[in-house]
Amino acid sequence: MKRLCLAVAVLALASQAAGEGGETILVHFADGSSVPLRSWSLSYEYSAWRRGESPALGATASKEAKEIWVGKRAIPVAGLTLDIQYRQLERGQEVEGEIRPVVVAVATGLTLVAADGKKTVLKPDPPHRDLIAPGAEGTMVQARSLDLRGETLTGTKRDVCLLSYTALVQCSSEADQRVVKIQFSP
Repeated sequence: MKRLCLAVAVLALASQAAGEGGETILVHFADGSSVPLRSWSLSYEYSAWRRGESPALGATASKEAKEIWVGKRAIPVAGLTLDIQYRQLERGQEVEGEIRPVVVAVATGLTLVAADGKKTVLKPDPPHRDLIAPGAEGTMVQARSLDLRGETLTGTKRDVCLLSYTALVQCSSEADQRVVKIQFSP
């Protein structure tokens, strides 16, 4: 009975948020939990540096979108479900001051599912520079990660890493932070 009351309260808050112009999505995590987010965006983090200089001198920035960017393609997600597939890999990670082998979950595939069940399988390729940093002539650009940003129905800001495009960024392997599915509103 408590679960039913909680579900009704969440749906009521989601309806209220939608009525206030807030588009709500439902985010599912690997531990089985889920959270509705409003005022959401996909955030593409990237580094940019001048041609001929060291990438270490580059600046990090991000670009917000309501689309999945894969290579040169910008795919609107309204009404779709995004499934993220992972593979367990062993990587060296600093633990208590020394590098130790640690098993991490790495996103290896994306599947967009339409309302009619049609599936589109995508390789998680980094977005093209024209999408993340258009007009940056003479500048080198490297995509770093794709994050999901939004606000819970209670007003808490959430920011979770969906996938990494480089070894310089590692998304959390913790089940309560690893997004496995996002249901986007139409």
